[in-house]
Amino acid sequence: MDILLRDGSASRAGLSRSTGLSKQTMSEVIRVLTERGWVRESGMISGGVGRSAVRYEVDAAAGCVLGIDLGSSTIRATVANIAGAIVVDRETPADPRGGMHLVEQIGALKAAILQDACVETHKLLQATVAIPGVMDPATGRLSLAPNLDDMGTIDVASVLRQVLDCKVTFENDVNAGAIGEYWETRQPNVGYFAFISIGTGVGLGILVDGKLLRGASQAAGEVGYLPLGSDPFSPLSVERGALENALGAGGISGRYHQAGGPQGTPVREIFDRFNVGQRAAIVAIEESARLAALLVATVTAVIDPAKVVMGGNIGGRPELVDLIRKILPTCTRRPVPLECGLLGPRATVVGAAAIALGELHNSLFGPRELPNKRDVPAGRR
Repeated sequence: MDILLRDGSASRAGLSRSTGLSKQTMSEVIRVLTERGWVRESGMISGGVGRSAVRYEVDAAAGCVLGIDLGSSTIRATVANIAGAIVVDRETPADPRGGMHLVEQIGALKAAILQDACVETHKLLQATVAIPGVMDPATGRLSLAPNLDDMGTIDVASVLRQVLDCKVTFENDVNAGAIGEYWETRQPNVGYFAFISIGTGVGLGILVDGKLLRGASQAAGEVGYLPLGSDPFSPLSVERGALENALGAGGISGRYHQAGGPQGTPVREIFDRFNVGQRAAIVAIEESARLAALLVATVTAVIDPAKVVMGGNIGGRPELVDLIRKILPTCTRRPVPLECGLLGPRATVVGAAAIALGELHNSLFGPRELPNKRDVPAGRR
């Protein structure tokens, strides 16, 4: 299945050569996968005079996965088919009432996006929900999620599994964003990969050889709590994080107001005014870039990544990344390969879909069901 997903199609003989399985075993594997509806014939390939072979491919219509990005202001969803192609994207403003209203909204969004994708409900096989903060696996409740504090008393895992009505996994939103950007760049040789997201909040996703670094309590990367940018001992910093208070959307908006701009101005408008040379916007964005540069330097010193990718509604702005690049040499002597993310605000939902696909493929196509495991070369078991 990995070969068919990567190459698109292959004959039984070609699959036998690629996997090391015997032709007899490969014929049986293809028979099982075809009978179960995961693989279908895709045509013929000529093998010389008087010879031809059937080619097989993954049946993309056999099932799909759903990725959901549960944000404090926006909910995004994407449907990907079992072959890994994204079919439909949707987004909607998050219900400001929060709590169970958000849960109901996700249920409605699921129904709408499946209809857009022309997918029957029973073909939704797996979903991954990306959430800000950390979910307690024992209680299903969120922690370290100050931007969704109205959901802190709800068993989020149970209610979302109920409305989605399929197998559901959960992932931190920044970790999902890291997976999305890593998947999009398709650079498997990047051993240590860091994804910094700046938006409503601030977070870090770390991949080592393509695998997430989670930490002992699943909270690795909560860099919003670094003691930078504001008083780390204030009650608000203890609750929400000193750096998040200073570098998240609220902190940038407050900095703009302190520099003489109107109170409550959205950050996107501050960037618009920065780009036309407004003084208060320049002060606010440049100071924010200095804080972001300190964050990048800190991340680089701790994990030594081969690449740092910036994302989020704020962190992925090219203007901000250009400023960070200029500032970094003044606060660190280590060269930092810094890039804008390729997916913008879609990184998290694409990563959620990629995680759901990985879970689905592992559950469906693991080697435990090979007809004769003794035919599998030892290095491939």
